[in-house]
Amino acid sequence: MTDLRIIIVGSGIVGACLAYEASQRGLRPTVISTGGPAAAGSATAASWAWINACSSDDPAYFRLRYASLQRWQIWMQQLDGIRFSATETFLWDLPPDELRDAVDRLSGLGYPVELIDGVALAGRLPRLCEIPEFALHTAIEGAVEPGPTTAALLEASGAELMHTHVHALLSEGGRVTGVMTEDGPVHADELVLAAGNATPRILETVSVRLDMQSSDGLLVLSNPVERFLSAVVAGPDFHVRQRDDGRLLVGGTFGAYSPRPGNHSLADDAADQLARIGEVFDLPSTPSVESFTLGTRPVPKGGMPRIGRCGRADGGDYEGLYVAVMHSGFSNGAGVAHAAMAEILDGTAAAEIAPFGMPRPEAGTA
Repeated sequence: MTDLRIIIVGSGIVGACLAYEASQRGLRPTVISTGGPAAAGSATAASWAWINACSSDDPAYFRLRYASLQRWQIWMQQLDGIRFSATETFLWDLPPDELRDAVDRLSGLGYPVELIDGVALAGRLPRLCEIPEFALHTAIEGAVEPGPTTAALLEASGAELMHTHVHALLSEGGRVTGVMTEDGPVHADELVLAAGNATPRILETVSVRLDMQSSDGLLVLSNPVERFLSAVVAGPDFHVRQRDDGRLLVGGTFGAYSPRPGNHSLADDAADQLARIGEVFDLPSTPSVESFTLGTRPVPKGGMPRIGRCGRADGGDYEGLYVAVMHSGFSNGAGVAHAAMAEILDGTAAAEIAPFGMPRPEAGTA
């Protein structure tokens, strides 16, 4: 099996997780990057990078995210280059009754989560000014830094990294044999597409359709301020964490970004998003916007990941082709990589990703 050539298209967090997991199976994968993990506008570069399972109310999706969180914890023991830079979660982005229901549901699924009142929350976040009635708390989640984490996984995988544009998949009969790039054909025994929002375009070249409902997210990075926050914090209209270098990483809601009504620039919205944190917290100093990104989240239609083999119009599967596209790549990446490599290399069906297979083509479609 160690002589199997596996190509992973995509060098963001999902591709990096797959490459690292392949290396743990004795393989040296080839990773094709069309821009790199820090490419402007890429989902990885523009990620808040919160690794969590508490934000899902679908039991099957929760199981995948919890398995992934546990896999991340294993990887953090294996690699010095990845660790949580923000630890534990405080969340109150739901009304109190819904928040209580969420805690009960997660607890029933075996997740270590608790509902704390405003007094307890204020004790744990002493600079918090806007104190809610209740908050969800869990001590096992956290956030990582996107670029360094992705780079550390790719380096540890020993992958051969190619920087080139992928034009199309190469196929022969019912098998995908590689990709056509701007530098010519590259052949593989197994081809894994982890190219985020570019995945549908590449799949179309072998008449596989994947519909997306991708959405934009505005993320703001401040200048450094005195360290005061070690947790991931999310309220109804903001989410914030503080990096080790003191910079605040701030988002609005977790839904799709839409510009405010009126004549406002993206920079104005970024400044307002950061200013909101100055209302929520008694900050050590007044931060300013250092930079901001508007990233496009790769969300398959229906909102859930799409992972697995691709069906052909004749009812069979394309051999040699595997797809992994999702948001959030950080929460899901480690668990998906572990399960996907078991399927690809061993033919073992993985229960945690079984509900998220690729859509099958309708009978009679080409």
